[in-house]
Amino acid sequence: MKKNNSSSGGTGKTSLRSAMGGLWEHYSDTGVRDIFVDAFDRVSVERKGRLEAVPSPFASAAALAAFIKKLAAYPGCTVRRGGTVLDIKLPDRTRVTCALGEAYQAVVISKVPSVVFGWDELVKHGCLPEEGRKLFEAALGEMKSVLVAGASCSGKTTTIEVLANGIPAARRVVAVQGASELALRHPAGLSLDAATDEEFVELLKRAENFLPDYLVVDSLEGVGVPEVVRAMRNGLAVIASCHADSALDALKRLEYMYLASKTAFGLDEIRSMLASGLGYVSFQERGADGHRRVVEFSRVDGYEDGRYILTPLLKYSGEAAAFELTPAGKAMLKK
Repeated sequence: MKKNNSSSGGTGKTSLRSAMGGLWEHYSDTGVRDIFVDAFDRVSVERKGRLEAVPSPFASAAALAAFIKKLAAYPGCTVRRGGTVLDIKLPDRTRVTCALGEAYQAVVISKVPSVVFGWDELVKHGCLPEEGRKLFEAALGEMKSVLVAGASCSGKTTTIEVLANGIPAARRVVAVQGASELALRHPAGLSLDAATDEEFVELLKRAENFLPDYLVVDSLEGVGVPEVVRAMRNGLAVIASCHADSALDALKRLEYMYLASKTAFGLDEIRSMLASGLGYVSFQERGADGHRRVVEFSRVDGYEDGRYILTPLLKYSGEAAAFELTPAGKAMLKK
C-alpha cells in the first residue's frame, strides 16, 4: 500500500472537487451513498437505497483512465494495488475501487455516511427495534464474541462501528483492518491498518499483546480466521464480520476459510472451536425497499451431533414487515 503525501494541487474541498471532476455533483450530494462507473459512458448512483442512472461526465475510456490516475494522486490518500484492481482510500475514508483491464474499466465510489450512526440512528432508520438494541447491549455486557454477517451492501460495517463505539468507555478496543473503511471512535480505541494480507494476519496474531478487552475485525474474507478463532478460544471478546446468506451460512463460511488455511484440525474440531468461541451471530439484509435491517440475531448454544445449536432471539418478518422477539429473546431481556 502506498500513501500519497504530495501537496501538489492544494488540499481541502476545492482540490477534491477538481479531482472528482464531473462526478463531484453526486459525490457532494448527501443523498447519494455509492457511485458506479461501469464504463466510461455508463454511470449510476445509489440514492436513498435506489439505483438511478445518471449522465456520464466521461467522453472516452481515456478520460476515465485519466480520472482514476488523478484521484490516485490526491494528497493524503492511500493506494493498494492487487493485479488489475486498484483500491484508493481518500482522507475522508471514502473508498474507491477501480478495475483496469484491457477490455474493461470500472470504478465504484463508496462514500462514508455524513451522519455518524449510533444505536439511536439504527433504531430510527428501522435497522433494528429498541428491543434489538437491548439484546446487542446485553451481549456486549456479557463480554461475548459477536459475528455480524450479511451480503454486500447490507450495512455490516455500520453495525460493526455502532457495536465497537458503543462498548463502555472503561473497556479497551483494538481494531485490525485490511481494506475496510471502519471508523473507530471509541475513547479507548486503537486502530491498526494492515497494508497487506500478510500484515493483517500478523497483526491478528499479535493483537492480544495490545491488551484489548475487545478485538474488532472488519472483515473476515479468506485470511485471518484461524487467528480470530484462537483469540476467541483464549477468552478474548471479538466483534467480527463476514459475508453470508444466513446466520448458519456465516458459520459454514468460517469453517471453509479455516480449512483453506491448511490447518491440522479436522472439520469437527473447527466446528467445536467456533461454537465454544462465539457467543452470538447477527444476520442482516438489504431489503427490496433498499432498507438495511438486522433480520436475525441468534445465540450460539454449542455444537452437538454434527450441527450448531443456534437459538434465535430476534427475527424480522418480511410478510408482516415487523420485528419479533422470540421467547428466548424475551427471557434474555428479563435477566
